[in-house]
Amino acid sequence: MISIIIPHRGNDLGLWATVTSCENELINSGIEVEYIFITNGDKELNSDAKSVIEHIRLAGKLKYHEHFEQGINPPDARQLGSNYASGDYLFFFDNHCIVTKDYFKRALLDFEKYDIDLLHSTTQYYVDDPKCYHYRLKLNFNFWGAASATPKEAMKPYRIAVGGHGGFAVKRSSWEEVGGYGPKGLFDGYGGEEVYCDLKFWLLGKSVWLDPLILHYHYAGTRGYKRHYYDEYFVNMLGSANLIGGEKWLNTVFESFCDGSKHTRFSTGPELTDMFDLYVKAQERTEEYAKEISSKSNKTLDELLVWFREQNIATN
Repeated sequence: MISIIIPHRGNDLGLWATVTSCENELINSGIEVEYIFITNGDKELNSDAKSVIEHIRLAGKLKYHEHFEQGINPPDARQLGSNYASGDYLFFFDNHCIVTKDYFKRALLDFEKYDIDLLHSTTQYYVDDPKCYHYRLKLNFNFWGAASATPKEAMKPYRIAVGGHGGFAVKRSSWEEVGGYGPKGLFDGYGGEEVYCDLKFWLLGKSVWLDPLILHYHYAGTRGYKRHYYDEYFVNMLGSANLIGGEKWLNTVFESFCDGSKHTRFSTGPELTDMFDLYVKAQERTEEYAKEISSKSNKTLDELLVWFREQNIATN
């Protein structure tokens, strides 16, 4: 059995498209499926989203649904959904994705053939856009990365340091062993969880892969990336650095963020928050769990980056 976990907030057409594309791929596949929905961000779930979920319930495939009036950030919503999953493999999707032919069949074959714990799919925003594969790491700059338009392998899965989290799958046993995204509240708002989660898998002895032939279309719309430059984005990236690399990497990213020639910033208030205050907030939010990760890790982040190069794992 597989578990499909979808956090949902916003446009209900996206939820319909995501679920319908999954169902279309699963018809006559012989793959048993359960769906888990974590809806949030509205006082009441509207009738369109209810209709999508009700159709899954009537088909006997709804494992769990919970609605929250307040908004929940994606990693916390995914983690909550995973707590109710019983499938051997967890498939996570944003609520505006369309899976393509043989998505689930090929993923399950990959898990069977290779020693994979977490498997990313390839992302494409529009049919005529370049495909997005693994991330080219920019840890010193902002503890994140930029998607590579060139896969390391064209026809088979390959090991990567980090990939995007719009559509990925993971062995449930591995997810539970590493604690998934970890405790609630490590991140608030946009960004941080992708590098943190994937590198945590590696630090705790698990493997992360990407299959260039497993593709999902990912609707980004015209939302833009101004949200990269608000306070919570900086807190999230600093927190991710602390969780994975400790104080050394927290300080490295902090120094980068303090350079106004490198980073644009926006404020929701009358003036910008002092970057040191964001540093302190990130450190306090992540300090305890960072210690737990460090105590269980088989390498430091610096050692892991050297090992990536030695093992020819995709990082750029």
